[in-house]
Amino acid sequence: MEKEKYFALRLQEGRCVACGLCVESCAYGALRMGDYPEISQEDCRLCGSCVQACPAGALEMERPQGDVVAPKASGVWVWAEEEQGTVAPVTKELLGKAAALAAELRQPVEAVVVTGRAGDLPRDLIAYGADRVHVVESLDFSVFLEENHTRVLAGLVRKLRPSILLVGATQRGRGLSARLAAVLQTGLTADCTELAIDPESGLLRQVRPAFGGNLMATIVNPVHRPQMASVRPGVMRALEWDALRQGEVVFHEAEEGVDTRVRLLSVVEEAVQGASWADSRIIVGIGRGVKTKERADAIRSWAERIGAVVAGSRAAVEAGLVDASLQVGQTGHTVAPDLYVAIGISGQIQHTAAITGAGRILAINPDRTAPIFGVADYGWAVRIEEALPELMNLIPEGV
Repeated sequence: MEKEKYFALRLQEGRCVACGLCVESCAYGALRMGDYPEISQEDCRLCGSCVQACPAGALEMERPQGDVVAPKASGVWVWAEEEQGTVAPVTKELLGKAAALAAELRQPVEAVVVTGRAGDLPRDLIAYGADRVHVVESLDFSVFLEENHTRVLAGLVRKLRPSILLVGATQRGRGLSARLAAVLQTGLTADCTELAIDPESGLLRQVRPAFGGNLMATIVNPVHRPQMASVRPGVMRALEWDALRQGEVVFHEAEEGVDTRVRLLSVVEEAVQGASWADSRIIVGIGRGVKTKERADAIRSWAERIGAVVAGSRAAVEAGLVDASLQVGQTGHTVAPDLYVAIGISGQIQHTAAITGAGRILAINPDRTAPIFGVADYGWAVRIEEALPELMNLIPEGV
């Protein structure tokens, strides 16, 4: 039997002196003054500022007592991110993983898309693994705003009660997932590298690097729903496109409306040279061992000639050899090309954890004991200046 839902912030009316200091201290407008302070659970972020501001100790942050039964929920949901009217690569990857999770739970895979114009998005989401697609279509959502998307998604989650909600750890997804978890009062495991269903409890096991990547932490959420996780692009594998897959498309009204406090003033697009991360079959990683900008430029020239994208380790970024937007690693991008060529990269775990999805790894480093050779399929222990002339004449098969 489900127990009464609790909210961590509670008011002890017998202690309250109605001074209003708690209302003034709240940066989110979650407290409104009547005879006593009234708490908006939707707006409250449980930051604790009102508890500290209350001179009478009338506001308390409580915790559940005894066993708390998780509310009933069903369905593995994926937030469908779009890129210029098409399904984002990370969404395809999450649908592939969701299909595996849902098969173990015997629950449906459901995608939710909030957009100005749905177009072919529902059909594409079904072709990549969704059994059901929830669509909220309105011109109000033609541009992405965290506040507006959070309102809509939170409303759908409260109404339909999914068990799991997966979000891509993209520039948009990171902020959206954090805000949504706070509004829904549930947990969020960010930047997961693996997801699995615990065979005994049926809970979602969320695995992510911890302590600088020196160990892998497994996190579960036994109480709150949905169980939320964000996953970096390139970690999971998408299913093959299947135009014959059948699914259901459900349209919803945006009952919550938009947040009038926030509006988009302008959009500035910045051109990025080279092929995109998602489309490139070959990525060439530059490390500190390259040493000079002249060598880095020579590698870029070679990479361009073979249709590859240039990336870099954190050390290369700090050395000024690669732009920070091209960093691969725990604090950068996660990649999964067919071939990853690591040039002058030592191979610390923060970097190697982000390239494990590569089909093949070729490492070039003069230090035979470098950790990169432990994860590489092919290794070349040679000085970078000696390797470069050979690379310039190398054209990978199929390019």
